[in-house]
Amino acid sequence: MERRNKEKVLEMIKDIERKKSEMEEYITNLSIPSRNDMLKKISHNIINNNSLLQELIGSEKKIISSRELEKSSSDSIIEGYINKIKKDPYKKIIFLKEFLNLFEERIAEKDKEVILKSLKDEKNIEKLKERMLSLAEIFELNL
Repeated sequence: MERRNKEKVLEMIKDIERKKSEMEEYITNLSIPSRNDMLKKISHNIINNNSLLQELIGSEKKIISSRELEKSSSDSIIEGYINKIKKDPYKKIIFLKEFLNLFEERIAEKDKEVILKSLKDEKNIEKLKERMLSLAEIFELNL
């Protein structure tokens, strides 16, 4: 009987060692994103999923620091406006006016009216997003 127990114990130890080596191999193969990448992803998710923050970013220019003036920040702002338009399409003109007001004095008021007319008639959301991104690049959207 004792010999059987010893064999069972040895077999269990071998199984544990095998599982341990499998776990070590699995852990070493995991890709772990950098801290900065994780922080960027978390902040974008927070902004995109929080309508209050989206409104604040859209209306108050001082919230976004000068470091965040990268293209990704303008992309996230435009994405925020697109999400607002998707959520409440009846307020599309209001959201587009807010977006155009982000350009401050870089676009004349008459030009804003013309741009607004062309944007409000756009039915395809992807094309609208492309046009908004194009405006952001052309007129250097700085917040």
